[in-house]
Amino acid sequence: MAEKKSKAKKEIKLEDIKFNKDNQAMAVLAAIPIVGLILFFVEKEDNFVRYVSAQSVLLSVAVGLMMAVVVIPCIGMIITIFIGLAFFVLTIITMVKASQGERFDYPLLSDLAVQLINAV
Repeated sequence: MAEKKSKAKKEIKLEDIKFNKDNQAMAVLAAIPIVGLILFFVEKEDNFVRYVSAQSVLLSVAVGLMMAVVVIPCIGMIITIFIGLAFFVLTIITMVKASQGERFDYPLLSDLAVQLINAV
């Protein structure tokens, strides 16, 4: 009876995500939500790029959900502007940190990003 070798996928932890100087440009571009979505599925080797892109995608989904909930006319517009500005600032911070070779963890999304990397 032939024994099947199972290729168990290695579980990635937050501590395992290290910057790769060769993929610095991709890490910076991964902070842009649409580009991050593409890079998340294309890049299979560099966990830093996948982590930045996963956080970017999760943040854009969270922002989209928050904006969909805000339906109060005047207050909703103010909250939407604030959310959009915060999203823009977080994206810029992530791009700057990635260009410096540092990992920027979003407070509520970093664990979800690691889970997403392990799931896909």
